[in-house]
Amino acid sequence: MEYKEVRDFLEEMKQNLENKVQDKNLSPEEREEIKKSIVNYDYIIELTDMNHYERGSINQ
Repeated sequence: MEYKEVRDFLEEMKQNLENKVQDKNLSPEEREEIKKSIVNYDYIIELTDMNHYERGSINQ
């Protein structure tokens, strides 16, 4: 997969979780788990960006 595809996929997954966390029927535990997953996706996206831009600077 190319960087843009991976980034878009991760953003989509994160957005799905953000939509889920809005559900009023979730228990507090479920809501907390989803929030943790969102933070994890943010971290993975950050690592993906760092890897992409770091590779670009090495190849120059």
